[in-house]
Amino acid sequence: MIKIKENKKAIILDMDNTLINGVKRTDNENVMILRPNLDKLICKLKKAKDNGIDIVLCTTSREEWVNRFFLLKPEFKTLFDKLFTRDNEKEWMNYSEERYPLEYNARSKNINLEYSKPVTTFGYDSILFIDDNKIEEVRLQILFELTENKLEKDVTFFSGFGFYGGSNYEKISSYKKLASQNPEISEKLEEYLEAEKNEPGCNMMCSIIDKFINKKFQAGLTLTDKDYAEDYKIFNAKITRLKEELDKQVSC
Repeated sequence: MIKIKENKKAIILDMDNTLINGVKRTDNENVMILRPNLDKLICKLKKAKDNGIDIVLCTTSREEWVNRFFLLKPEFKTLFDKLFTRDNEKEWMNYSEERYPLEYNARSKNINLEYSKPVTTFGYDSILFIDDNKIEEVRLQILFELTENKLEKDVTFFSGFGFYGGSNYEKISSYKKLASQNPEISEKLEEYLEAEKNEPGCNMMCSIIDKFINKKFQAGLTLTDKDYAEDYKIFNAKITRLKEELDKQVSC
């Protein structure tokens, strides 16, 4: 009888600039801005869990900041099977040479791997890793090169293109006050805010998750940004244009 290798799967999510953006106001208060369409992402992650896939949060943020996110989106708290934060990073950043010799030896050869999120040591065979930090993509490439195709892990990486919504939080708040007195500003502001709501990052994550659910194990690294880059470029050009038009309208 042929023994079929178990394929233990996980979706590993970063938080800052992947699911949320933290904006510091002029009074030094930190405001948490949620990425648009997180509800769609939650539904897709639930589907993944129903298919036996673990959902893992891996962030360098403190638990206090993570808990603020859970207050805004409590559904995520029940979704995550594991929480890796800065407060418990000794548990997940450190791994043994005996258990993970390939990763351990690669890290000793390249200093860049000392600072990577060691997702291949989290106990999974197939991994979908979503993190806005493109350096993590480079580190994964280094890892697979140094292990010379001996690493029996199937890793898919997607950056989500980074979410920085709300960076102009205070400016938009002031524009909303002006809009109540100026129909032209109101119209342009509404157009801009509607475009912001359609930021495609979460929809792209959902698309990749669907593919990951059905993906058969194949050792190696798959980089997916290129499949979505053009669509995100179009969105980015539109939001930049609308922002410039809104600023111009207000300054008139």
